[in-house]
Amino acid sequence: MKRRISAFLLALLTILMTACSTATLTETDTPEAEVTEPGAQSEMTEETEEPDPFEGADYDGRTFCIYTSVNEATVGVETSNYLIEGYEELTGDVAPDAAIQRNQDVEQRLNVELTYEDVNYSYDQVAANVRRLLSAGDATYQLIINDIYGLVPITPEGLFRNAYDGENFDFSRPWWYDDFMEDISINTKLRFTLAGDYFIDLLRCTHCLIMNKNIYTDIWGNPNDVYSFVLEKTWTFDKYRELIDGAYRDLNGNGKKDKNDQFGHIAFEYWGPMIPWIVSGDPDFIERLEDGNPRVALENEKSIELTERLNAIIHSDATAIGIFGSEQGTIDAFTSGQSLFIGYQRLGSLESDNLRSTEVDLAVLPYPMLNEVQADYVTSTHDTAELGFIPVSVTQEDMPFVSAVIEVLCRETHRQLLPAYYESSLKIKYTRDSMDGQMIDIIHDHYGNGFALAWSNALNGVLLNKTFDACVEENSTDFMSRYKKMAKATDKMLAKIIDKNDALLEQYGY
Repeated sequence: MKRRISAFLLALLTILMTACSTATLTETDTPEAEVTEPGAQSEMTEETEEPDPFEGADYDGRTFCIYTSVNEATVGVETSNYLIEGYEELTGDVAPDAAIQRNQDVEQRLNVELTYEDVNYSYDQVAANVRRLLSAGDATYQLIINDIYGLVPITPEGLFRNAYDGENFDFSRPWWYDDFMEDISINTKLRFTLAGDYFIDLLRCTHCLIMNKNIYTDIWGNPNDVYSFVLEKTWTFDKYRELIDGAYRDLNGNGKKDKNDQFGHIAFEYWGPMIPWIVSGDPDFIERLEDGNPRVALENEKSIELTERLNAIIHSDATAIGIFGSEQGTIDAFTSGQSLFIGYQRLGSLESDNLRSTEVDLAVLPYPMLNEVQADYVTSTHDTAELGFIPVSVTQEDMPFVSAVIEVLCRETHRQLLPAYYESSLKIKYTRDSMDGQMIDIIHDHYGNGFALAWSNALNGVLLNKTFDACVEENSTDFMSRYKKMAKATDKMLAKIIDKNDALLEQYGY
């Protein structure tokens, strides 16, 4: 399904994008420098002018077909496909229009035709459908975009190309999330998953906390205090517990927690909203052995402390889990002013009518650190964030073409779309305080623990839901006993995955 716009609309878009770029330059002087690689601190440096390695590239109108997900991330967060494939027509909104411009520029620069096949699979359907497609030898697609949860665990099956075979990839560039891709790989010599600015669902699915400034003001005064906690790195699990406990009010005076009260923290369920808490607490999920393979390393004091502090937050009288029913019901309770904080929101949630239409004054914050000993914040995207995979049907002879198109898509997203979406929309249009932009930078710059998101399901949930989350749901702090019961079986599962991956290492000549 090819999306095209008329020459007139394209000319209009060029004018709009030029105006946007001029405005961005006026505000920041270095628009590209504001967008940094997740996992690294923001030390903004302007890219220097250099020769374009793709100058003169001409693929003679060759089709590049993308098998792309249109599945919505969660309530209020629409599919990211509008920034991948783009809308059919200009909208007047700078970010989606920048996506149209980027696609047009890439097509013209490389003389290719971008085409798309839209698929809408829930997270638990992705693996089976993509496996069926690729096992049948379908060679239609040059790129697949879909969930971490479904596709990363099947990478040892030999269904995808090793991205290191793409001679036109330069993973040192700022439009690639090199640390994240290395973290989610079984062995760092093979790279089957692509995470970069073009795969923008990773950014839009990134978790953040949303705070009701009105409640904070009524109880403590200046809500900017919380921004200071973050910047001073005193924003910890204990500080969060202190705030939520102070916010609870039994408004109907019946001595019971019910949906008529004011809470400190609310979420619609245990498991999904628990993910960013576990990731931000930064237990030592794995360690890398000398051969580059991972070993589960949860038998440590940090895992015990994380479980204890999570229980203290989730089982506080000030916390309500599931009291307001559905996810939408919980969001409605928050936006009507019934809680200081709400969990499970994403950066993409800031675009939603749920948050944009509320009269409640909101703040955007990272998830806290486990304690003040922790080196820094750790940010979690969701396990259903959609990243890129090159199907094994792409031949070695085709890899220069495929890697060139994906590299330029990522580069031009970094140069054109990110200033429009990340800087102008996410940090300004969708927020209410300039400090929120600083918080979003902190969230963006500190991705970590991607291995746990990608592989926990394949390892029987030992990294996330069958240990940490299960303990919290049961209000138990006996993490170690639960983990030890699962450790031997988990090691065997991981060994089988590594054996399959080792066979691919041998196939690729390592």
